[in-house]
Amino acid sequence: MQVPIPIISWKKSILLGILIRFLFSFWTGNPSDFEIFIRLGYYVAHGVNPNEAKLFYVEGLGQPTYPYVSGIGYPPAWGLCTALAYNIYQLLPFSPFFYYVLLKIFPIFGDLATTYIIFLLIKRNTLDIRRAEETSMIFFMCPFVIFISSIWGMFDSISIFLTLLSILLLLSDKPYWSAFALGLGIYFKIIPIIYLPIQLIFIGKDKGAKVSIKYLLICSGTPIALTLIPTISFGWKVSEIGITVLSQTIKMGEGITYWNLFSLLRELYPNIFTEELLNAFFSFPPIRYLWILGLIACYISYFKYIKQTSKNLDKDNFFIISKWYSITMISFLLTWTFISEQLVLYIISTMTLMLGILYNNSFKRYYFYIWVLTLAFSLVNLYPFAFAYLLDIKFWNIFNYLAYVKPFSTLRFTARFILAIFFNYYMFRSLEHMVKKE
Repeated sequence: MQVPIPIISWKKSILLGILIRFLFSFWTGNPSDFEIFIRLGYYVAHGVNPNEAKLFYVEGLGQPTYPYVSGIGYPPAWGLCTALAYNIYQLLPFSPFFYYVLLKIFPIFGDLATTYIIFLLIKRNTLDIRRAEETSMIFFMCPFVIFISSIWGMFDSISIFLTLLSILLLLSDKPYWSAFALGLGIYFKIIPIIYLPIQLIFIGKDKGAKVSIKYLLICSGTPIALTLIPTISFGWKVSEIGITVLSQTIKMGEGITYWNLFSLLRELYPNIFTEELLNAFFSFPPIRYLWILGLIACYISYFKYIKQTSKNLDKDNFFIISKWYSITMISFLLTWTFISEQLVLYIISTMTLMLGILYNNSFKRYYFYIWVLTLAFSLVNLYPFAFAYLLDIKFWNIFNYLAYVKPFSTLRFTARFILAIFFNYYMFRSLEHMVKKE
C-alpha cells in the first residue's frame, strides 16, 4: 500500500523545481530563439515592432552569433514581456545575466502556474489530493519541461497555463471567463486556437448555440483587441504582424517530424535534392495544408462523439476535454510539416491531465517516450554545449562547425530522422490509445 505524500513534500518539490530552473536560467539559452528574445526586449523597449524583419546585435547583450535575427512570428504579447524585462534590467544594469534571468522568469512562472492548474483540475475531478500532487509533479519535474523553459528559454508554458485555465473556468461554469483565458493564450502564441472548435462544440452541446457564439466572440476578440492596442499606440504596421504570424503556417519539413527525411536526403544527395526542389515540394498545397485536413477530420470525429453523448455531460466533462485536446494537438502535429520541439509541451500538459485519471501503465509509457525522444532530438539537433553560448561564443562556433561539416552533419541528420520516426510512432500509438479509450 502506498503511503500518501504529505502536502509539505509537494511544496518542497515545487521549491526544488524552481531552484533547478533558476540555476540554469542565467547562463543558458537557445542560440537562435533566445538571442531573438534578448534583442527583442531591447528593440521593443525602444518602440520597435516585435515583428520587425531585422533585429541587429546589441553590444553587451547576448552574443553576435548572427549579425541580425528576425522578429517573432506571433502576436505582440511576448514582445511586450521582453520589453518589460529589459526596462527592469535598465533600472539595475549590473550584469546582462540578470537580464537573461528576467526573460526566463516569465516561462518559469508559466511552468509553475500550469502545475498548479493541473493540481486543481485533478483534485477537482478525482477528489484525491495525493493523486493531484503526484500528477502535477509529473509535469513540473519533467526534464523536458525544465529544459524548454529554463534552458531553451521558450515561453509556451504561459500559453499552456492560460489554455488549461480556460478548461478549469469552463468546468466551473464560467464560460465567458474561459473564453477570455483561451483568448489570452492565443494572444501569447497562436497555437491554442486549434482548441477553440473543441470548446465551441462542447459548449454548444451543453449550453446551446447562443453561449457558444458569445464564447467565440470573446475568445477571438481578446487577442485581436490586445494586438491592436499596442499596434495603434506605437504606430506599428498591422501588415507586418499579419504576415509574420501567417508565415508560421507554411514552415517546411523541419523539426521533430517524419518530413525531415528530406533534410537527410539533401545532406546525402545534395545534387538531386536541392533547396529549390524541396521548396517546390513543400509549396504543393496538399502537402502544405495537410494539417487543415487533419484538424477537420478531428473536429468532425469530436462532433460525432459529442452528439452521441448523453445530454448530461457533467460526469465525464474533464476526461472528454482532456482527451480531445490531446487528440487535436496530436492530429495537428502528425499532419504538419514543421514541429518545433516546444510544441510538444502542449501534448505533455494535456496528457498529464489524462494520466491523472487513467493511471494506465501503457499510457504512461507513451507519455515517457514522447518527452524523452523530443528531448533527445533537441540535444542532437542543437548540440548540448551550444546552449551555453551566453558564457562564451566559442560554444556556438563549435556547434556551427559540427552541425554542418561532414561526417558530423550526416550523423546529426540521420539521428534526427530516426528520433523523429520513433517520436511520431509513439504519438500515433498515443492517439490510437485515446481514440479506443471510452
